[in-house]
Amino acid sequence: MNILTKTTTCDTNTRMHNANTSPIRAVLPNGDKLITRDFSTISTEIARPTWPIIENFFWTYETSRLSSANPRDETKRKNVVSMKRILARAGIDIEKCDIRHFASSIKNRCIPEWYVCNYNTHDVRLARSIFSKRWIMFYRSQNIDYRPFANWSLPLSGVKVEQFNPGFGEEERINQRCKLLKDTDRDMYMMYALAYGLGLRSSEIKRAKWEDLMLDGVGNRVIAIHNPKSGGKIQYRPCDPAWWDEIVSLKSEHDLIVPVQEDNITRYFPQFLRRECGIKDKNPVHRLRKFCGHRTMQGNDIFAASRVLGHSSVEMTSRIYSGNPTIAPSF
Repeated sequence: MNILTKTTTCDTNTRMHNANTSPIRAVLPNGDKLITRDFSTISTEIARPTWPIIENFFWTYETSRLSSANPRDETKRKNVVSMKRILARAGIDIEKCDIRHFASSIKNRCIPEWYVCNYNTHDVRLARSIFSKRWIMFYRSQNIDYRPFANWSLPLSGVKVEQFNPGFGEEERINQRCKLLKDTDRDMYMMYALAYGLGLRSSEIKRAKWEDLMLDGVGNRVIAIHNPKSGGKIQYRPCDPAWWDEIVSLKSEHDLIVPVQEDNITRYFPQFLRRECGIKDKNPVHRLRKFCGHRTMQGNDIFAASRVLGHSSVEMTSRIYSGNPTIAPSF
């Protein structure tokens, strides 16, 4: 439109003569204008889908925001890292190849199928999140040709979920060691209280603020989780009243409940749990979260446990915690 506005009448007549076409009239925002049929060619070029270079496409994905259920920046970064790993192993240079190479095949197999057979499913599961339905709609709005992404919708085997089986004496040992932290290391004790007491993940512990602890309309104790893993902007999780009161009783002047460096949560606290509590799990902090879910299941139903843990579905909760129900005595 700006090009047409700046074009002089002489230029327009010359182009009309060279194109040997009759002029047509169009109503534009700045008035009724006389234009040539060259304009229809320009419009066609603008409407034609584009194939950006893969590196530029990644930039568009990481810097853009969806209207709803927008993933966290950290999540998008992990998805891109997984996709880069896949493409590198497939011999695709993201700085030179455009997005049509997503539709490439290796040994008569599409890239994701080839990668799953030769490497792992986890990378493909993360990488193909770039091509979810919501993102496809966004790419369409940006005039990006989304047809090369069709191969990435292949079905994958489900995520292997191990049932939670508490070790004999493990919970007692954890509580015995961690409760001593209340007098020796307050910050680490709060990590324990948030993970074991309220069932928070490590990433949620890092972001938890005192203002997130609140009462709902009927007096139930809840904690607000911002940008939860299951999606959405905010999630209000019901809390164990005893642990909620315990945490609030130790309120400090800091905004964050655990005002420490990230390494303290992701490195030093897990080291303490392995060394002092004997936790052998790959993610010791997440082990505490599972104990919270197991404890909640004993005194409540599976729906309550699912809400406390912030799972996306009750089915996920049942797959993890239904292995060891408490059996009532028959006589």
